[in-house]
Amino acid sequence: MIPTSPHDSRAACTSRMAWSRNLEKEATMRKPLTTRLADLLHTAWIGTTGRISRTILASLGIALGVAAYVALSGIAASNQAALLAQLDALGANLQVVSPGQDASGQPVPLPEYAPQTIVRQPDVEQVGVFLTPPKDAQVFKNELVPKTNGNALAVSVMKPGALKAVDATFAQGHGINKRNENLPVAVLGSEAAYRLGVNQTGDRILIDNEWYGVIGILEPAPQSQSINSSVIIGADWAISHYPDQKESITQISQIYVRTKPGNVESLRRIIAHAANLSGGNVSVAASANLSQARNATNDFLTTLGLMIGVIALAVGGMSIANMMIVTVMERRGEIGLRRALGATPGNIRTQFVTEAALLSAIGGLAGVLIGAGTAVGVAAHAGQPLTLDWDGLPAAWGAAVLVGIIAGLYPASRAARLTPTEALRGE
Repeated sequence: MIPTSPHDSRAACTSRMAWSRNLEKEATMRKPLTTRLADLLHTAWIGTTGRISRTILASLGIALGVAAYVALSGIAASNQAALLAQLDALGANLQVVSPGQDASGQPVPLPEYAPQTIVRQPDVEQVGVFLTPPKDAQVFKNELVPKTNGNALAVSVMKPGALKAVDATFAQGHGINKRNENLPVAVLGSEAAYRLGVNQTGDRILIDNEWYGVIGILEPAPQSQSINSSVIIGADWAISHYPDQKESITQISQIYVRTKPGNVESLRRIIAHAANLSGGNVSVAASANLSQARNATNDFLTTLGLMIGVIALAVGGMSIANMMIVTVMERRGEIGLRRALGATPGNIRTQFVTEAALLSAIGGLAGVLIGAGTAVGVAAHAGQPLTLDWDGLPAAWGAAVLVGIIAGLYPASRAARLTPTEALRGE
């Protein structure tokens, strides 16, 4: 080995340090360029607003899609609520509890606690109690009508609030409450009012030779035909006015139970058990077919609204994809210049995906506002309940942005695959 001088050693050391710095410089030059989030958003904003007409057309597609989704979903939900309300009015969620019969065919009275135990069940919303009416009660317009001229009208005895459970509505007047249930007042069903010739509250009728003031006239109640032809009086008045029949009148005749929509058969068993905890026979009548039709209608309309929304968003996504493809073709020169200056395919891809998301965000916001306004206007014009899912509107906007991102992936990948030479050749 040939010895070296100190001067040679210092030169070799300097050469190695220079070589190391060159390696670090080359490694730095090979390191992919990164873009800050602020710069990325700024670049996307410039690209989005560079041509207003293109931005409006691209945003319009997703705006129409989101507006169609929100508006059609809101309108469908309003129609659904109106239809389900009509089915409920027909008795889809109404069950009638009445005394059952024992083995010998004798009626089994309902216990006094039956209304309290029924109303405590989780799926029960309202309970209305009707007591046993007086025997052979006769109803006439006035004393001039012959007693032999029967009109087939029945007298019903109700406790306050019973008509709410039946979901009966008043054409005129009001019902029997705690303030007037001990007075000689009556509520007429629609058919009873027609047969008696009573067309306004304040008239009087005769029940067993006793004058009663008419305080309410009901609209037709399709869910309970018996109420339509009934003359309804208060429980306290009936018990005090017919002392000889007090024992029978105080017995429960019917309990109308308004429940939440659900499985009619399971609810029927629960209500029957709650009505008589000792296991006595109880009759629970419900329209199972109508309830099943309600549930099927609800499921069908919900699925239909969902499919409409998916189709509307897909149409908006196709509009974004088409517009972004055109954008890539128009901006080949920009893409080539950025690639020549060191932008990686990932930088280009991220830029165009961000632009697609920004376009979708703008269009989605406009679509949500337009769709919500349309749904509110249609519901108000049709007189239907507004059941627009306000909490779901941010989700609709987020879905629009997501659809825009997905739709922008292919154009962004196409732009990222362009080499600087290919991009600049067409310029």
